[in-house]
Amino acid sequence: MSGGEGDSTKMKRMVDLLRSGAAMLADVCPLCSSPLFRLRSGDVYCPGCSKRVIFVKEGEDASKLSQLQAISELSSTVSQKIMELTTMAKHESDSERLYELGRCILTWLEVFERVKRFRE
Repeated sequence: MSGGEGDSTKMKRMVDLLRSGAAMLADVCPLCSSPLFRLRSGDVYCPGCSKRVIFVKEGEDASKLSQLQAISELSSTVSQKIMELTTMAKHESDSERLYELGRCILTWLEVFERVKRFRE
């Protein structure tokens, strides 16, 4: 990322990460060379790519990496769906539709909890 707006956006993300309690690591992103940050959750994040970073030890099984990536994507999808359903419920006045939306939200929350337990 080079140029005015891109660099300032990346810098703002770094400042926001530090303010939220993230720790800057000595490691850099292999794709964009931005410094990496360890979030309070323990995840490592690249502010340049705006993505979670997973460290793989030499010789580590590639299937484990694929599982971690799949879990990360699932977690992101679940969060997005919960937000979408919450927005829909906010604007819904039909009680039957609200009941269905509530059931969907509860199902996604259950998936979210299971993903969270799996990651730990």
